[in-house]
Amino acid sequence: MDNIQAINLKKYIERDILTLSYLSNLFDDAARTERFIAKPKHPGAPSMYDLLVTSYEKKDIGYYKRELKFRATPQQISRWELAIEVLMYVDNSITDNPIEARELIWMRAKKYKWTELARHFGSHRVTIKNRYMTILSKLVDVLKGKIKFDIIDRNH
Repeated sequence: MDNIQAINLKKYIERDILTLSYLSNLFDDAARTERFIAKPKHPGAPSMYDLLVTSYEKKDIGYYKRELKFRATPQQISRWELAIEVLMYVDNSITDNPIEARELIWMRAKKYKWTELARHFGSHRVTIKNRYMTILSKLVDVLKGKIKFDIIDRNH
């Protein structure tokens, strides 16, 4: 009996807990990538200044160094799209309020503390953490047949 329980526990760990960590890492990466995705420009912003390349010498009065802008790679963008697609699987079958659940998942991916999340949602921090883990575990059950999580590692 102990051997069977150990095998079942190992399968549970491999199947569910590792998949939970895959999901959590996917959302963390997506939230990090979102910072590097170019923001849309205001419709009234002139675009001719983007084409002009100006150079200054250090002795000039208006000299400034151009800021280095980081952009997301195509792999990061594809993982971000996958994370958004996975978030859309959070629906009424998983929780009563899917919009709030998506917001909780995304805020946690953006590294909000449990106490800040608790204040935002009006609950205790342990309650919020339990709700988050419950939502993720139900999401894993929904996604088992729909998405293979080895593609998450391949794209990373």
